[in-house]
Amino acid sequence: MPVEHSSAGDPAGRRPARMRAAMLCEARSVLRAAEVLLKRADFDAKACQELIKVVAAQEQIELMRTHGRIEPRKRFKKHSSYALLEQRKRSILYVDEGGRSFKDRYKRYGFFALGGVAMPEEAEDNYCFAADEIKLKFFGRTDITFHEPNMRYREGRWGFDGDRRRQREFDEALDELVQQTVFQAFGVGIRKRAFTKEFVDTGIDPYLPTDAYSVAILMLLERYIDFMAHNPPDRFGRAIFEGQGAKEDAYHQLEYARAILDGSQWVPDSAFRNWLEPGLTFRPKRGSHPLELADMFCRDLYEWIRGTCRRSPKRWKLFSQRIYCRGDGRMGKFGVKVFPDSDIRERVEAHRAQCGATL
Repeated sequence: MPVEHSSAGDPAGRRPARMRAAMLCEARSVLRAAEVLLKRADFDAKACQELIKVVAAQEQIELMRTHGRIEPRKRFKKHSSYALLEQRKRSILYVDEGGRSFKDRYKRYGFFALGGVAMPEEAEDNYCFAADEIKLKFFGRTDITFHEPNMRYREGRWGFDGDRRRQREFDEALDELVQQTVFQAFGVGIRKRAFTKEFVDTGIDPYLPTDAYSVAILMLLERYIDFMAHNPPDRFGRAIFEGQGAKEDAYHQLEYARAILDGSQWVPDSAFRNWLEPGLTFRPKRGSHPLELADMFCRDLYEWIRGTCRRSPKRWKLFSQRIYCRGDGRMGKFGVKVFPDSDIRERVEAHRAQCGATL
């Protein structure tokens, strides 16, 4: 049995362990490629397969030394080999983005956020009905879409011609909508400059993609799957993203497919396939739809990350009550991930504690 190390002690020992784990990961990738080639050549690949198992086991030992005690990758219980046959009820994850994920030569967009709200499929109609009532009350029509940051900046119709009483009543109606809707919140905030400096330029972690959007998708899905696997009743997840354009949607579909095929450092590929439908759905924000709620949450998440986790944006306290949290909130058991967070970890963990994490 490997010795368990706390994540607080032995900082000098964790760095070489991280490097060994990274090298073992690369070795495992090479061995898997060799295994595929051997099989294609009708050559016995058993020796290669055994070596892969040994390398993977040692890699897990090094990861324990790097991060302290971690839950096994098999913590995600498995159903049948083909989840679609089980006809489980659906949980829908509605996802929106904030900021810009691309490299910004002018450094105007230093942060990127991907925010999602998950609810049972049958709860979508309840949200739409409640949102339509607010739109009828304040605008006399339902064919409009709640959209941030326009609402908080009082732009266009959201300013109510400067009527502050009407503005306040509208804000209160949206607060009530958030409070009454059944959902769990998930999000990832990428601090792009720190991400590039600490991970992209150094190549220290071969597990991670080098694109901010790809990293955000992977980390968001890890947390959503943890929620699905540990909160009955068993459901099957479907992810709906706001459509960005034909090429952009195809790119996001590709990253989603990679997660399902390859898994991640902490979640095996079989878990992704067991809990998620094999493809994304894309939809423009038009009329009443839970993507509006994802848009509101994502804007608060973006502003919270941009404010180095010090500020409390417009509805952050309300949304924080709905952020998924399990146990100590570490290693994918908390719905929001700030990445990287080495210089602001105390603030991030303080927020987890406020959301119920047993730190």
